[in-house]
Amino acid sequence: MVLEEYVNCRADLLKFIDENNCAPIMVRLAWHDSGNFDQRIESFPERGGANGSIIHEPEISYGANAGLTKAVNFLKPFKQKYPGISWADLIQMASACAIQATGGPVLPMRYGRVDVKDGSGCPGRTSRGTADNAGLPDAMAPFGCGAKDPATHLRNIFNRMG
Repeated sequence: MVLEEYVNCRADLLKFIDENNCAPIMVRLAWHDSGNFDQRIESFPERGGANGSIIHEPEISYGANAGLTKAVNFLKPFKQKYPGISWADLIQMASACAIQATGGPVLPMRYGRVDVKDGSGCPGRTSRGTADNAGLPDAMAPFGCGAKDPATHLRNIFNRMG
C-alpha cells in the first residue's frame, strides 16, 4: 500500500463524483459489497464484508445489485490508474468520498482490505438466511429469515453483522 496512491486516488474520486453526480450509486455499491458480512463465520472470504466480491459474477448479477455494474464501470479507470489499491478499498473510498462530496463529513478510513480472488469468493444467494440476495435486507415479505414484520427482519440482518 502506497500512501501517495491513496491520497491521489481520493482527490481524483472527489472530483469525479462531484462532476458526474454519482454519489448515491457509490454509497450503494459500498453498502452492497459490505452488507453480506456475517460475524458468525470466521473464515475469509466466506464471512463476506467489504472484500470487493461485488465486482464478480455471480454477485454483481444478483437482483439486489441491479444497476451496480454502472458504479463498478465508473471505478475501473481508477483501479487501472491506482493498481496498488484493492477493489475493496477503492469501493469503500468512493463511498466515503461520495458522502463528503455531497456535504457530509470527512470519514476517517482505514485501508488494507483484501480482495476476493474471483467469483468463488462471492456469498451464495441464500447463504445468509435471506431470500436470494446474499444477506442484504429483503425489500418485502416474505422475509427469508422467517421474520413476520420488517422491523424484526432488519434486526435479524444487523444482528448477523454484529
